[in-house]
Amino acid sequence: MASNKPINVGIIGLSTKGWGATALSPALAHSSLRSTWNISALHTSSAESAAAAKEIQSKIWPGIKAYHGEDSTSISEDPNVDVVAISVKAPSHKAAFDKAVAAGKDIFVEFPPGKSLEESEEMRRQVQEKGNIRVIVGLQGRQNATIRKVKQIIDAGKIGKIRSTTVVASVPREARFWQPQITEDILYLLDKANGATMLSICGGHHLDTLMYLLGPFASISATASTQYPEISVISKANNEVIKTLPSKINDHYTFSGPLESGAHATVVWRSTYPTTPGRTQLLWIIDGETGSIKLESADLGPLPTGLVNMFNPITTVNGRPLDEYLKAEGINYSDPGLELDDGEKGGFIEFVRRAWVEYGKSLRGGQGEFATLDDAIEVQRVIDAIERSAEKGGVSITFKK
Repeated sequence: MASNKPINVGIIGLSTKGWGATALSPALAHSSLRSTWNISALHTSSAESAAAAKEIQSKIWPGIKAYHGEDSTSISEDPNVDVVAISVKAPSHKAAFDKAVAAGKDIFVEFPPGKSLEESEEMRRQVQEKGNIRVIVGLQGRQNATIRKVKQIIDAGKIGKIRSTTVVASVPREARFWQPQITEDILYLLDKANGATMLSICGGHHLDTLMYLLGPFASISATASTQYPEISVISKANNEVIKTLPSKINDHYTFSGPLESGAHATVVWRSTYPTTPGRTQLLWIIDGETGSIKLESADLGPLPTGLVNMFNPITTVNGRPLDEYLKAEGINYSDPGLELDDGEKGGFIEFVRRAWVEYGKSLRGGQGEFATLDDAIEVQRVIDAIERSAEKGGVSITFKK
């Protein structure tokens, strides 16, 4: 795809709301990316939603086509679509992915690619058999500039050999994802078979970032519990409780084990606590032999600031603010090719945009740094092992290389 023409993207799931509308389209719409990317088509579930989305998106992307229906064959086979972007609910990823592979298109797919480890592995086999398909997975936490700066420090040996890392994280209750409160329109998140539990989504995104910085796990053991046996289903219309459901999934996880580097990792994920003064959604410490790095969620009320794929953590190195430390140590961090407008720095628009900049390099014949299917499957291997270990009372599970 070594052409000077923009690469045309068709987004399955680009409606009037949702991740496609709030992240993908705005990330690609910046003037600095217009020579590389163009959204040429969208696909939604109904004719009404497709027409409404087209009305909005055509103001940004003139000439955009709108498709709709359960089957995404039409957008995948559109000759004016080079990359099929899949931004729908996790259980629907593979069906759309299959159509894009059959059409021989390059693919962007949100995490998790498949709703289970086995499904994602099958998707990888399909790509390998088809050949010449480049896949990026929406694990944008590694595109957070703070995370990239931390990696630069670690890789340069500035805090010595990494001995351990400790993570304590949660999602705010006010977001109304998962237990003990959830809105009526996203109940599918409560079924582990759909691949969209707190551990799968929030834990998965963070695990990718952790392994991006520190490398893969050698083995892992886990325990889990259900602190909230009942879940209140909240009306989107009036904010009132519609009904109460019994919880069928765990809401607290603790897992630990050695990384392949020899460092020891301990991670705690909790769902979900109300926002109260002084409560921290993320505390992440990386301890090296000669120094330490601390990443902590910003206090922005009920926003999910503990998610490093969504928000910038407040970061210190040996007690000094990150950028101050970089300057003092003479470490230069540059990010050519990425331009941001006011309000975009340090948030998911920045991270998503950087992922597409990197992906664009690859499609243009260069080298881009982005999460691949292999990276996503490695994350899902860990999540699968956490679940299996917890079910077996914490037995250690070793990963085969």
